[in-house]
Amino acid sequence: AAAVGEVGDAQRGLEILGQYTSGNDKMQMCYAFEFLAKDRLTPDRIADTFAQLEASAPDGWACWALSNHDVVRHVTRWSLPPAGAICYNMLLMCLRGSICLYQGEELGLAEADVAYEDIKDPYGIEFWPEFKGRDGCRTPMPWQEDNRAGGFTEGDPWLPVPSDHLHRAVSTQGDADSVLSHYRAALKFRRDNAVFVQGTQTDMRASVDLLVFTRVLGTEEVFCAFNLGHYTTEARLPEGDWVAMAGELGGQVAGQGILRLGPWQFAIARKNLTAKGAKDG
Repeated sequence: AAAVGEVGDAQRGLEILGQYTSGNDKMQMCYAFEFLAKDRLTPDRIADTFAQLEASAPDGWACWALSNHDVVRHVTRWSLPPAGAICYNMLLMCLRGSICLYQGEELGLAEADVAYEDIKDPYGIEFWPEFKGRDGCRTPMPWQEDNRAGGFTEGDPWLPVPSDHLHRAVSTQGDADSVLSHYRAALKFRRDNAVFVQGTQTDMRASVDLLVFTRVLGTEEVFCAFNLGHYTTEARLPEGDWVAMAGELGGQVAGQGILRLGPWQFAIARKNLTAKGAKDG
């Protein structure tokens, strides 16, 4: 069992997160709000968040999320193509901390357009149409394409299932290249590589749309590079021989020198200690 705290405020959120999660006698993690902003999550913002976390809560443990029940779904909020949703998900899998996935994001769901007569959120009812409330992210999970409620219930759900969500229902995403299949594979990738669960995080750097950092656990060293944008960029591998990881998830081939990353592409590579030992010997 684990305890997750929802604590903090707009000014001292990370500091309070550290107070509640430091040591072994409090919360195991605290929900972090820093990645829920309206504007697209940029490398600069991510690097700044981790710099603040290191400064104010070096022993703290965050639980990161991109969407939740109170904000517009991030696919809509940041105008992401499917490749963008997949890239941000892989980034979450590699960052230090725990992960909270919001229902439907593993299907690539966009924000629902809920009619006024169907709104349940008191804020939406009160402030329509300037603010339509939070029901656009709260519609039921679509499980089946051939059901008016998406297979969620045989009755009437508290909010209608949008017709444009049905073609992203779980039953339609059996292909290996679907968003759902990628989420499942990415979660397995994280579970199978302890460096992402337990390792330290160092050398985080941001440059326009490029974010790079390193995860370390014992003698294992993993380099991560993410292009969080629409244009091709380049990343330089650290010195040494690197072996590509996550190729089955779309990760780019590594080696030595320069990595060329297209829009929403990423590279994850493990340092080849065997090769280093052979050269040293």
